[in-house]
Amino acid sequence: MKRLMVIGLVAAMVSAASAAPVLDGGWASDQINGAFIDSQDSPYVYSLTGPAYFRVTDDYVDGDTYYVRDFGTLILTTTLSYAGAPTGFVGGGEPAWVSPMYSGGEVLLAPGAHSLTLQGDGVAGIPAGFWTQLTSAPIPAPGALLLGGLGVSLVSWLRRRRSL
Repeated sequence: MKRLMVIGLVAAMVSAASAAPVLDGGWASDQINGAFIDSQDSPYVYSLTGPAYFRVTDDYVDGDTYYVRDFGTLILTTTLSYAGAPTGFVGGGEPAWVSPMYSGGEVLLAPGAHSLTLQGDGVAGIPAGFWTQLTSAPIPAPGALLLGGLGVSLVSWLRRRRSL
């Protein structure tokens, strides 16, 4: 009996932890149950080894604005670029992200610890659902590497030219 209780507790902790988006794991859904109250799955706690983009997009009834805070500091407010009639659910994070009918935004997170909380204004109704995603940011190769490679190639070409 005791073992079943421990297994149940561990399963509950794993399912609660999986609600936040996983790095490079696709879109995850969440919702607010009141205006300017932390979302159901907040806080999203991360320890990043490299930079990552955190994205949030509305999807259910357009018109909501969402606010993302990292350790209590506002880092993102979603914007709405469409002024039409409410359209309803489009079916997932990616269709909503690319649609101009839904508010959305992204912020680049630096490597290190983050504790993100999401709130919304709920103007389109409560509960208000949205999607979140955490994606690794590409790290550009330093220009010095490219310049060094060109220099080595030039020296190699000049040596071959002189030996002919």
